Amino acid sequence: MKYKKTVKVILTLTVFILYERKDTSMISNLATLILMGGQNKRMNGQHKAFLKLHEKSFLDQIITSLKSCGPIYLSVNDKSLYSHLPYPLIEDCYKEIGPIGGIYSTLLKVPSDYVFVTACDMPFMEAEFVNYLYSQLEPDTSCIVVSDSSGRFYPLGGIYSKTMLPLIKEQIENENYRLGALLKRAGAKIVPLNETPFSEKLLRNINTPKEYEALLEK
Repeated sequence: MKYKKTVKVILTLTVFILYERKDTSMISNLATLILMGGQNKRMNGQHKAFLKLHEKSFLDQIITSLKSCGPIYLSVNDKSLYSHLPYPLIEDCYKEIGPIGGIYSTLLKVPSDYVFVTACDMPFMEAEFVNYLYSQLEPDTSCIVVSDSSGRFYPLGGIYSKTMLPLIKEQIENENYRLGALLKRAGAKIVPLNETPFSEKLLRNINTPKEYEALLEK
C-alpha cells in the first residue's frame, strides 16, 4: 500500500513539473515547421537541406534533433519537387514571397495552436531550445523569438501562434513580406539569448559555399 502511494506521489509530481515547464514532448498544441523554400542562389543552386554534416543531411540533422517537438512539417513552394521525402509537406498558399508565406500556410493548415519555425540551413537547432521558448509563452503571447548580443532578433528559431493569422494575411495582401515588420506589429516577445542557457551557434545558418566549407573544416 505504501509503495502504491509513493508511486502515485512521484507520478503527480512528474506531471506537475512537466506542466510547469510546458515540456514540448508532452503537449499536443505545438508543431515544428522546417522552411525548405528559397532558390539557393548563394549556394550555387545546391539545395541546402541536403548538404551533409557528419554523414547526415542538414534536414536529417534537424528532424532528428526536433523529433520530440510535435509533428514536423516541411514548407515547400512545390510539393512535386519533394514528394520523395517521407514527411508531411505544406505547399505555400502564396508563392515566392519568402518565409512569411510558409509560416502563414502552415498556421492556416495544421491543427496545432503554436508552430516552432526553423529553416533547413540551420543544422544546430536543439529540442531543449524549443522547450525553453515554449516555457516562456504567456497566454497573450502571439510569437516569441530571441535576440543576440547586438540586439538583433531572429524570426527563424521562434514560436508563432495561430492568433497571428489575420495580421500575417493583412501584411501579405499589402505586399510587405518582411518578418521583422511582422514581429514588431505583433508585439513579439523578445528573449535575449545571453539570458538563456543557449549559445548563438543554435541560430547559425549556412548560406554560401564558403560558409559550408568552413563548417566542414571544423
